[in-house]
Amino acid sequence: MAQKKDADIRDFTRQAVMLILHIMRNFRHSGLGMMTDVEVSYSQILVMYALLETGQATMSELSRWLKISRGVTTRTVDRLVEKGMVERQRDRADRRVVLVSLSKEGRDFAEKMISVHLENMDKVFQSVGKEKRESFLELLAQVNRLLEE
Repeated sequence: MAQKKDADIRDFTRQAVMLILHIMRNFRHSGLGMMTDVEVSYSQILVMYALLETGQATMSELSRWLKISRGVTTRTVDRLVEKGMVERQRDRADRRVVLVSLSKEGRDFAEKMISVHLENMDKVFQSVGKEKRESFLELLAQVNRLLEE
């Protein structure tokens, strides 16, 4: 009986993970249509979303938030600086600290990308009842909390 339960959980988990990966792929693909002459990688988009949400951050804060190494974060931010999407500036209180934030162009780009995702998801969730949408959000929040632990 325990083996059957373990197998059921394993099958469910596999299906859930595969669906999450497909959703992530579809999110990425849906945003590609609005790309401008600036080519932005998936990791660069994640950094931009983090900065859109946090406003500004140190490299360490970005690394922790994104759960990637400082080296990867630094290289990603370097590329975004070269593209004019983010800016670095010294903290006024402590000149040793470098803060990263979106440039105007980067903020506009990230906001436009978010708008594309919102439009697409609005269409998806219009066909789902309110109770199921609320349950979906509760489950996502619970999974996120457990993964954060």
